[in-house]
Amino acid sequence: MELHTAIKNRRSIRRFKPEPIPQKMIETLLGLAMWAPSGMNRQEWFFVVTQGQKKEEFLSISSEAFESFRPSLEKNFKDKPKIIEGMKSFFQTYGGAPVIIFAYAGKLPNGDDDVFSTAAAVENLLLAVHDAGLGAVWTDGPVIKEADINRLLGIKDKKLVAVIPIGYPDEVPRIPPRREGKVAWIGF
Repeated sequence: MELHTAIKNRRSIRRFKPEPIPQKMIETLLGLAMWAPSGMNRQEWFFVVTQGQKKEEFLSISSEAFESFRPSLEKNFKDKPKIIEGMKSFFQTYGGAPVIIFAYAGKLPNGDDDVFSTAAAVENLLLAVHDAGLGAVWTDGPVIKEADINRLLGIKDKKLVAVIPIGYPDEVPRIPPRREGKVAWIGF
């Protein structure tokens, strides 16, 4: 697949078929993710791959996370209850994804969390997943429950950046238009 095709055709997938993903395939995808650029080439990202019981325990935490920001959703989407119910369902099931990957940032030399490098690695992962015929979506809603997730996964001293469900797509999302006015040209 050509890179420009992958970039334009990748979609956020929120419903997955139950078929398992071979571990070797996940290893390959994460290997590609880690070819991302990183600050000072420190490669401070860290990934946790879950399925089975730990994944199910995460879904309980994710459901609690949804309830934490439900009031703001009800305020912002008061005329769209289907959106709220759809988000609730997703946070309870993560679309039935057979695998959930947690992307963490390590520290920069100054002590700050290196979220930018991890974000670049996550984008590589999303493109690699699409190229492999799988689907994924970058989520960060559950990060509100980071301490609980870290306890579940046994993580210390790292910043949770994204939670990424991966699986074979069970939907074909619409293609949203690109918004205008997002580039300023100076000196051209």
